[in-house]
Amino acid sequence: MKKYLLTIALTLGVICITGCSKDSKVSQIIAESMGEATFYEEDKRVTFTLRSFPYDMEYKKYTLPYLSCELYQEKSDDNDTYTPYVIAKVNISEMDDEALLGFDEDLFVYGKISNDKNQLNKDLSKICEIDHDGYRYYVFSKASSTSDGYKYDFTESSFSLTFFILQGEEYRALQFDYQGYTSSTVKDLNEIDNDIRHEIKQKQLEAAKPKI
Repeated sequence: MKKYLLTIALTLGVICITGCSKDSKVSQIIAESMGEATFYEEDKRVTFTLRSFPYDMEYKKYTLPYLSCELYQEKSDDNDTYTPYVIAKVNISEMDDEALLGFDEDLFVYGKISNDKNQLNKDLSKICEIDHDGYRYYVFSKASSTSDGYKYDFTESSFSLTFFILQGEEYRALQFDYQGYTSSTVKDLNEIDNDIRHEIKQKQLEAAKPKI
């Protein structure tokens, strides 16, 4: 159903561009509401602003259910500082290894966090991607696991994640934006599946090793 509505919207966008513009280089922007998202079309990019999950992202002929995007934090036992983690979960079970390889080449993912208590408003680094039981977890945090954490917890934080997916001939790109907010509670990293947490910590340790 979402694919059908998207096709209609893109068709209307093309009609608007060709019918309303005196110059073919001038693009029109359309904004529509589609269930859990608002989308905008400009030239050959369609941007979806997601309101809730799950939401079906698309890559060529494949559907990738975007299941969640959540903020976690980890408190250090050494100095009582906090480290934020933004973790997105996507169902990749429909795709074989070849399709996933193409998807990885055509995908760009960006994370960001803002927290007034820690005077923090910055992009987050992608720590790793973890494939587990048909799902992929995209994990964003501070660049180095060896650097100090932040003095205050991450309640009252805004965070965002963007999936920018090149589509080949059909569309130039589909972009999926999500912005979340945490009020009085933030999940602890220990609450995530043990295998996922272990993999995250292993990736951080590997990243911290000196390059030879």
